[in-house]
Amino acid sequence: MSRTLIVTAVQAEADAVCAGLMGSWSRSRGRSNEAPSAPVSPDWDRQLLTTSTLGPYVGRRRGPVTVLAAGTGGPAAAAGTAVALAVAQAAGDPFTLVLSMGVGGGFRGWAEIGDLVVAGRLVAADLGAESGLDDLREPQGQIHEMDRSLGFHSTGAPPLPRTTSSSVDGKFLTLDDLDLGSSTIVPDPELVERLRTVLGLTGRRVATGPVLTVATVTGTELRAATLTARLDPVAEGMEGYAVGVAAAAFGVPVGEIRAISNQVGRRDRSTWNMSGALASLRTAAGALVAHPEGLLQAL
Repeated sequence: MSRTLIVTAVQAEADAVCAGLMGSWSRSRGRSNEAPSAPVSPDWDRQLLTTSTLGPYVGRRRGPVTVLAAGTGGPAAAAGTAVALAVAQAAGDPFTLVLSMGVGGGFRGWAEIGDLVVAGRLVAADLGAESGLDDLREPQGQIHEMDRSLGFHSTGAPPLPRTTSSSVDGKFLTLDDLDLGSSTIVPDPELVERLRTVLGLTGRRVATGPVLTVATVTGTELRAATLTARLDPVAEGMEGYAVGVAAAAFGVPVGEIRAISNQVGRRDRSTWNMSGALASLRTAAGALVAHPEGLLQAL
C-alpha cells in the first residue's frame, strides 16, 4: 500500500491537515461542519489519529497518511523529512509520496487570499550568490543590504524578462549559474495535475505554477516585483524546496500545496487571513483523502 508523508512547518498547519484527514469521523461526532464526504475506504472514518514516532520527531498517522510538523524554514524541513523517510525505510514500511503543505503568500494576479496553490516547480529563490557587480547609480542608504544582495534596485524592479536564470540581471547567481546543482525541483506533471484536479473539487480556486522557497519572507513591494520579474511565481513559502531535496535523496516523489494567507508585498499583518488559510488547508487535506484521485490512489 502506498504511504504518504505530509510535512508542515508549524503545529497549527499540522492540526489543520489532521482535521481534514479526520473527514466523516469528525462530522459524525459533530466536531466539524466542513468535513469531506464519501471517503474511499469504508474503514477510513473508523480510524483515529495515532502517534507515529519518527526518530526524534513525533507525527500523527491516519491509515496510509502521516503528518509531521518539522519546523519553520528549509533546514528544519529538510532534517525532519529526511529523518522520517530514513526511519520508515529502515522499518521496511517506506513512504511513497511526500507533500509539503502549509500556508503561504500569493503573488498578485495569480493567487488570492483563500486560494489553493499546487507547485508546478519548487524554486529556491534566494539560494545562490551575489555576482559582485555594483550599480553605482543607486544612492547609498536607500535600500536594505538584503534587498541589494538579491538584485533589487532602489528605484524599483528592473524590467527583466521572465526567466529562471539570474545571469540576465547581473546581480544574483543561482545554483544553476554556479554549476552547484539546481535551484529548481520539478514534480511529476501527472502528480501535479492529479492534485490540481482533486483540489478543484473543493470549490476553491486553484492556481498552479512556480512556488518559491525563501529564507526571508518577502516584506516589500520592491522585492515582490523583482521576484515576479525573475521567476514568475504564483506563491512563496519557506519549506517546499527543502522538503523536495530530502525526498529526492530517497527517490520519493514530492509535491507542494499552499493555502494563501496574504498577498506577497509590503508586510502588513492586518491584511492577513491566517484562519481562512488554515481552513483552506484543512479543506485541501480532506479532499486528498475523500476522492479516488487523492492520496489513497496507489502511485
